Amino acid sequence: MKFWKNWLAVVALAVSGSATAAWPERPITLIVPFPAGGLADAVSRSLSEEVSRILGQPLILENRPGANGRIGLEQLSRAPKDGYTLAATVPGMMIFQPLTEKTYKFDPLKDFEPITIAVDTYNVLVTHPRVSATGDLRELVAKAKAHPGQMNYGTPGSGSSFHFNTVVLTDKLGIQATHVSYRGEAPALIDLAGGSIEFMLAGQSARPYIQDGKIKPIAVTSRQRVGILPNVPTFAELGVDFRTDGWVGYVAPAGVPKEILDRVSDQAAQGARADRRDGLRARGQLPRGIPQPDQGPAGALPGADPLGRREDRLSPSGRRARTGWCRALSPGSRAAPHRW
Repeated sequence: MKFWKNWLAVVALAVSGSATAAWPERPITLIVPFPAGGLADAVSRSLSEEVSRILGQPLILENRPGANGRIGLEQLSRAPKDGYTLAATVPGMMIFQPLTEKTYKFDPLKDFEPITIAVDTYNVLVTHPRVSATGDLRELVAKAKAHPGQMNYGTPGSGSSFHFNTVVLTDKLGIQATHVSYRGEAPALIDLAGGSIEFMLAGQSARPYIQDGKIKPIAVTSRQRVGILPNVPTFAELGVDFRTDGWVGYVAPAGVPKEILDRVSDQAAQGARADRRDGLRARGQLPRGIPQPDQGPAGALPGADPLGRREDRLSPSGRRARTGWCRALSPGSRAAPHRW
């Protein structure tokens, strides 16, 4: 009996090794846990064609929005551990929600395997023109203070990094406003352009609305101005100590063989470095570890670390951010959960 158990174990190991060596033999599903048109969706679509070419198999995007990304993560957690189902992720899913929601069922650093952080991102504070026709922060603050709690701001969902950061920002500005939660960034931007809400922190998806004059940009949350919005100041330029460090990354379910994780990570990095990265830059996204125009060698861009080994690319960022936000979420802090 023991002989047969050992023999079956050897056969299973051999079959597993053979499957790993042959990966990928069929299309790969990439779950995007947000609606089409948002930041994670835009980044994933920009990268998918190049990564599909490198892998030799289609990378099929599947939008699974809802519950601030949890629906998509639940689908990923149930997927076979064979490397054929991956998911996009953002800081809200990996850091903020686990710290603030008691019912959050995942421990992201244990339940999922990191693949890579594809791009570093920024936010821009935008407002409806009736609040400020020129995008003046002082005008927004003055009107909000004149009508405490009557202004509405939108986010892609309660517990998202957008929500969390807006709470911190309103506290720094000394204003009170009412939160309106949406199922993704795209519908929030539609309502902002239509005047249903007064302001919000948005990603690069806000650019078309800005170009059309439907919303007004006030300030970007990056350390320096961004190329696609050269006339929009940073918060630091306006005398406000406020900055966000956002990113879009990718994960697999825990248990996927290391060889597959390393391969998909390396090839995702190749995709970001390829000519397709110009599509990312055109949208204002910053491929991590890739030199930006006039910003020196790889890694010189503030907030962007050079791509290293797979295991160095996502988990440390999550652990460092989690440690910092644990301090920020402590009782009495400006961003404590009761403020949500």
